[in-house]
Amino acid sequence: MSVRWIGAQRDVLAGDVEGKVELSSLPSLTHLYALGPRAGVTGEITVFDGEPCIARVVNGRIEVEARADQAACFLVYDEVPAWEETILTRPIEGEDALTAAVLDAAHAARIDVEQPLVFLLRAPAASVTFHVLDKRDRLPHTPALHEQAKVRFSVERQGAEVLGFYSSRHRGIFTPRESNLHMHLRTLDRRASGHVEQIAVDAGTVLAVPRREIR
Repeated sequence: MSVRWIGAQRDVLAGDVEGKVELSSLPSLTHLYALGPRAGVTGEITVFDGEPCIARVVNGRIEVEARADQAACFLVYDEVPAWEETILTRPIEGEDALTAAVLDAAHAARIDVEQPLVFLLRAPAASVTFHVLDKRDRLPHTPALHEQAKVRFSVERQGAEVLGFYSSRHRGIFTPRESNLHMHLRTLDRRASGHVEQIAVDAGTVLAVPRREIR
């Protein structure tokens, strides 16, 4: 299966924060990898290999639950039963360097990078700034209110998994308006998760792209 999506970020920023897809409506996708904002702009949804990871802000702290009875404002997803893995030999800091590494790995795996691409990072030590959406007002949603709904957190040199989707053609749909990458983090201890804003990873990080050839 190729990358698919339901709903769009631009619709959320235009005020449509209703749930567009229930995770439980995708039961046949055993090796599901997915991410998007929780309905109502009240959290972050991430799925790693069929395992939901729902992050919300409760009393100023992140609460993470593994629940499938959740809906997303928009969701980008793929089903990946097998991965091609590369071990990064040097640290990577910032989106540009990470994008270059992802594209290098995709080319090596003979993946068409003109199409949307899902990827994974498994980092023994990552430094990440991320946010969890926590809309509490009852006002019609706007870009300014979306920014206000972001509650920011950070981890420093902590083991983490990162799920990302790359596309040069889908800004405002399933990647942010200013980026070709949409990424979510899950720490290895499962205590934190959210939407990645800034990232640096150490050498020894595993970068994985789907084991999929152009046909």
